[in-house]
Amino acid sequence: MKLIVKNKFRDKNDHVTEYPKDTILDVQDKERADDLVNRGLCAEYKGRKGTNVTLAAAEPQPAEKPEDNPVADGSKEPADGGEKAKSEGKGK
Repeated sequence: MKLIVKNKFRDKNDHVTEYPKDTILDVQDKERADDLVNRGLCAEYKGRKGTNVTLAAAEPQPAEKPEDNPVADGSKEPADGGEKAKSEGKGK
């Protein structure tokens, strides 16, 4: 759906990208397009001018965040019990 920006706003995903007034967006996610129109940020665009920006549908997020350092046997503790190697810190 093509929309034209009526009030400048920031992207909801990266919070850095700004869409200035009169920018033409091609929004591929219908729910997102409807939300932008309902909030008064955009209006449906029927003109012939080309699209400035394409807003792709959001990618689904994984249900759980993977462990930073998974252990092969499935336990949450490292095999050495979390202790540093005995050779570390000695000898000085």
